[in-house]
Amino acid sequence: MHKRSEDFTSEFTSKREELRRENEELRTLSQNTRFDRSDEKALIIAAMTTIFPVVVIGALLFYFVVAFIFRV
Repeated sequence: MHKRSEDFTSEFTSKREELRRENEELRTLSQNTRFDRSDEKALIIAAMTTIFPVVVIGALLFYFVVAFIFRV
């Protein structure tokens, strides 16, 4: 029984260490990445085409629920 807790602790520690190393690697990659103006525009357009439809659908759903409840 004690052996299992040691295995769990070592596995948890190794996972934590792995996540820490990945986080450091991502941080260094993000610091070394430079974007062009066209890259920034593409990222903004991609974000808008992803987020805008979700917001519109959510707003319409909210409107229809409120209209149904209050019979507007």
